[in-house]
Amino acid sequence: TAKPVSAPTPVTQIVGLGKIVPEGGISELASPVSGIITGIPVREGSKVTKGDILVQLDNRSQVLDVTEVENKMISQQKAVESARSLLNQKSIALEDKLRKLNDARDLLKAGAATGDNVNTLRNDYEQGMQEVKKLQSDLALQESQLNELSVQKEIKVNTLDHSTLRAPMDGIVLDILPRIGEAVSQYQTYARLAPDAPLIVETEIDEMFSDKLEQGQKCSVRLIGEGQPVAVGKIISISADLKKKSLFSDSGEDMQDRRVREIDISLDEVSKPLLINTKVECTVITR
Repeated sequence: TAKPVSAPTPVTQIVGLGKIVPEGGISELASPVSGIITGIPVREGSKVTKGDILVQLDNRSQVLDVTEVENKMISQQKAVESARSLLNQKSIALEDKLRKLNDARDLLKAGAATGDNVNTLRNDYEQGMQEVKKLQSDLALQESQLNELSVQKEIKVNTLDHSTLRAPMDGIVLDILPRIGEAVSQYQTYARLAPDAPLIVETEIDEMFSDKLEQGQKCSVRLIGEGQPVAVGKIISISADLKKKSLFSDSGEDMQDRRVREIDISLDEVSKPLLINTKVECTVITR
């Protein structure tokens, strides 16, 4: 007789490897410009707030550029004020010429003035109008040049600001990679910053158990080689796909035959301090 087939033992616990990271991950900061490092006012492990200076690049040429364009703006502002003052004077004089011309026209109608006098005043007024138009054009040119200098200053100030590398968020400095006197290239990573966010466990679960994971499942966290949990939590996110390579392999070129599914586990109760990047063992309770 055939032996009865026993039901498979239900999986009540799933174990995976993880590491402690801040929620949102660690930020690798890239320099927006190239330059020589002249100052590093923070150290690894320093707590920083958004806007704090992390690295100072040599900015002497940028400071000179800003000073030069500021001096040009001062001179150009004086030219604008002079052109505006002259235009105001000529405009007032033109109004007086128009008043005299209108008075002469009224007197001509009354027979108290000659046509030659009216013609002379009209020519004088038209000449004044041409002068005012020329001064208006000159003022517009001077203001345009001042605006161009203002744009140049904004660009140069922006370039100067980029020579001071600041923290984009509150957090903890994990690494400052270059040293004073060394060169940093544009887009080169110069620092690693852990944002001021709750710590979580980024964990990998073997693909064999990937379909048994659900958000909210309780988890315990142990340090590698220790028996007692150092924290408990729950699954707060699950990846939508399987990865071909472990995040926790010692070599980035170490391809894995297995595939894994990534989950994030909250740390709701922690019995001892946990350092970022600490490798841990996570047990997911599925029942």
